[in-house]
Amino acid sequence: MSMNKDKLRFAILKEINEGNTPLTEEDFGVSEDEFDNAVNYLSREDYIAGVFWADNRPLLLKIGPVITDKGEQYLKDNSMWGKAYKGLIEIRDWLK
Repeated sequence: MSMNKDKLRFAILKEINEGNTPLTEEDFGVSEDEFDNAVNYLSREDYIAGVFWADNRPLLLKIGPVITDKGEQYLKDNSMWGKAYKGLIEIRDWLK
């Protein structure tokens, strides 16, 4: 079953917004590419700032990543996902 890219982006934003960093692909049960693509998108589209880069990969460290006003609006615009999203514990089922 394929992972929902929009839901992954939402989940990453939500976790950053709640201060749950550092984050890696392992936290979400997705591949390195899926995670990197989602973080790259969020950074490029200005939903998050403060992403650290190393070895050609985005890193969401404990200190650094913050959600922008645009990112906060994205969370509000997709609040129906927020009601269903239970956090990283149930992330694998939720991303389907």
